[in-house]
Amino acid sequence: MAVNKVLIVYYSKTGFTKKYAEWIEESLSEGLSCDVFSYSKRRKIQLSQYDIILFGGGFHAGQINGIKWFKTQMHKLSDNANRRIAVFATGAMPAEAPDIEKALRQNFTEEEWAKITAFYLPGGLCYEKMGVGDRLMMAAFRALLKEKNVDSQMQQIVAHSFDLTSKELITPLVEWCVSFRSK
Repeated sequence: MAVNKVLIVYYSKTGFTKKYAEWIEESLSEGLSCDVFSYSKRRKIQLSQYDIILFGGGFHAGQINGIKWFKTQMHKLSDNANRRIAVFATGAMPAEAPDIEKALRQNFTEEEWAKITAFYLPGGLCYEKMGVGDRLMMAAFRALLKEKNVDSQMQQIVAHSFDLTSKELITPLVEWCVSFRSK
């Protein structure tokens, strides 16, 4: 299959998903035509024009931001069996956290899961860019950890902003995209 165009749509609240979307575009643009749109511009996109569609969003209370919209679009794209779809989710968990696949899968039905490839990219926490509601939710989470005497290291981790992003972590996703390019 000759790949002509790649689309990246991302939903980023605190900047981690946006950073990954930009790195992915930069890595793919050397060999593929690649367009990037923020979630806020999603209504301007003609999804049917793309051979590979990547959707990225951060985890928020177990859900991938923007995933409901994207899943409705996935159902409209079933007209092309050669189109490839992947989702990348970012979050505060390290890449080796044991429940990542479970966290990803809970956002999809079995049928949807079978139609996508999913990637997890560690992001972090950025209290400075969080809205008031998210900061309050994190304060409640920290209080719960303290009350339940959960690992003090975990309490320290979520007490401050941190950034786990690394450009090298996009390699599997970029290789997945490039693997569809004709030789």
